[in-house]
Amino acid sequence: MRDKIELRQTENENRDYILSKIRDHFLDEIKKEYGKEYEIDKEIYVPFKQIYIPKGDEIELGIWCFKQDICIFKTVIGGKSKNYSINIDDNKPISIKLKVSPTAALPLLIIETKMAKVNTHELLAYSEKVRMIKTIFPYCKFILLSFGEPTEKVYWHCGIFDRIISINNFEEKEIKKIIDFIRVELSEVKTSIDNITKVTR
Repeated sequence: MRDKIELRQTENENRDYILSKIRDHFLDEIKKEYGKEYEIDKEIYVPFKQIYIPKGDEIELGIWCFKQDICIFKTVIGGKSKNYSINIDDNKPISIKLKVSPTAALPLLIIETKMAKVNTHELLAYSEKVRMIKTIFPYCKFILLSFGEPTEKVYWHCGIFDRIISINNFEEKEIKKIIDFIRVELSEVKTSIDNITKVTR
């Protein structure tokens, strides 16, 4: 009989293991559906706020980012400052210097990973991050993945997440449960993007 595959001791170890499984199941599929520039990785910087600063004839646009645990995304802005010209009207284009560090990603789905024991302050902070990111990427789906059974306060404070799920070990049936949930959320992402595209044409 095969030994049970237990959770690791730390969040990072658990996250890295589940990330490898998500990549195995979805990376080729994501590239085929959305484009070869899409990736699945950890600690990805996702924008949550834009700041505009007038500087003479230029406007400096600063993009602030949160680092996300696991993300299905494409990188849209590299780590160096760039200059752009944006036409607000036909007569006077506005020069914008874009500053972002180190990169900025366009996310499809974000997975916040946590050990089962997490304090209220952290939960409130996570929920606020989700709210801010969703104002910029309304189609993006968020999953809160708990390694171990979460306490009831997770459900009290994290209602803004699209899905809250837990995993108790790394047996194949537990991995399949996570994969199936991700597949459902990705399907809703595609529907949302299609609907937004129709409206903005």
